[in-house]
Amino acid sequence: MLRFINLISGGGSTNLAILEAEKPGGKLYGLTRTVAIISSDPKAKGIERAKEVGFPEKDIFVVFPEKGNLAKQILELFDKYKPDYFHQLGWMPLTPIELLKHYKGLNQHLGPGGKWMYGLRRIYAFIIFCQRIGEARKIPIFCQWVAPEYDKGNVIYLKYEELRPVETPEEAAERLLKIEHYVQIEARHCLARENFKEQPVPKIAKNLEEEKILFEAMKQARDKYPSQK
Repeated sequence: MLRFINLISGGGSTNLAILEAEKPGGKLYGLTRTVAIISSDPKAKGIERAKEVGFPEKDIFVVFPEKGNLAKQILELFDKYKPDYFHQLGWMPLTPIELLKHYKGLNQHLGPGGKWMYGLRRIYAFIIFCQRIGEARKIPIFCQWVAPEYDKGNVIYLKYEELRPVETPEEAAERLLKIEHYVQIEARHCLARENFKEQPVPKIAKNLEEEKILFEAMKQARDKYPSQK
């Protein structure tokens, strides 16, 4: 059974889906086990939600990126639990390179990647991009290896989904959430079974002109959905 530490920063809905899948009768039962949860935000709703479903409070921790020494804070916990892997499930900070020298991890993502691309920004940027190129493309939802740069690691599980013409980014995010859960669970299952094939991060822009359009859409998304901190 593979031992995982789950890293969260917000609501932790995918974390909950994984914990459920690890229970008897679940897809991951007997294959993976979450041994600890680390949040980068002491106010993250995912902390209380994990407690509510019975995850031991003694195995839930908070680290503080703004205090510095994030690598040291995380490594102390990792060295205590000695996971086989970690899984970033809505984790916001850039993972310290020192951590990647000792542990390998998975990352949850969909749509365009990069420093700005989290939350609703990803879906909004993708919608704007498709509108500007005049083509309705499917949005990629995937699980990838954690890399030193945001969202650059190879993908181990990928699924494409259509965005509906009439739905808002908020509506699309809510609809796609269950699919995000499915993709992360399937990725962990494939990893445990050693039944996966790595592939590069799916390209959204197909040429230089589209890359410029996508970059502008990403900037627009950043401005529309400013950081809450």
